[in-house]
Amino acid sequence: MRLIDGNNILYHYLQKDLQDRDPELFGALVADLIASLGIWLPQDAYQRMPLLLPWAVRDPDSRGNKRRGIEDQWGSPNDEGRFRDDNSLIKGLPKRLAIVPGLVSEYRNARMGNGFVAAHIWRIRADGELATRRWDTYSFVPNIMWLPAQVAKLTDREGAYAQRYLQALSLKLYRDAPITDDLRPFVEAPWSLLPDPGIPEADLPDLSDLSFFECDDTFFASRKRAIGDVLGALQSLERGDILNKKLISSRYGDGLPSVSAGRRSALMGELASYLAALG
Repeated sequence: MRLIDGNNILYHYLQKDLQDRDPELFGALVADLIASLGIWLPQDAYQRMPLLLPWAVRDPDSRGNKRRGIEDQWGSPNDEGRFRDDNSLIKGLPKRLAIVPGLVSEYRNARMGNGFVAAHIWRIRADGELATRRWDTYSFVPNIMWLPAQVAKLTDREGAYAQRYLQALSLKLYRDAPITDDLRPFVEAPWSLLPDPGIPEADLPDLSDLSFFECDDTFFASRKRAIGDVLGALQSLERGDILNKKLISSRYGDGLPSVSAGRRSALMGELASYLAALG
């Protein structure tokens, strides 16, 4: 006889049982779970810093695979010079931030603990590439939010209603938010690659019903400082200097000199332009 894992039963019940038995109830319940339990970065976070980690990118092999003989390489740079992450950096971004609750009383006077995952809202871009494998959509604020693990699983199925509902919420929250002319190139490029899910805004809840992280100035200063640190390291290497201090992780600083000068220069230009646009 099989053993049932209670940590997964809600997902299986919704996905395998309720969806077949009562599709209308399934859709309504999933929509309510996502709208009520999801936690978002506020609209002003998108307006102030639309790309949170432009020096990083998702690489599922970065943590290694013993069966395939792949060693742990988390934090080492890829061929473009970007930090190879396994979603750990994204997941931990708001852990110290207070939650401003919408409809869920349990979120009041609380911070995010265990059992939540950072969900990437668009898994596949319009160009067919995985959204997490490209820097411009990996840490793009409209493409990330946080959900309890069992609810997040529902959004992983490509083209499923839960995923499209989440995408529609993101569009309502961020797409028409005013953005400075300096930052516009950094948001229009990723937006052009994120397909419209085709769910009308009339089917979505009021934004005041959603829960948000309370992003203070320290949150933005820390993100900006990390960008400046990576940029400074790239500029040092351009001058022929040796990096003498830890950069994000030891592997990242140790590996950057091995990235081709041309790729380092390209990354340096992108980060310099973005940092200047942030003001």
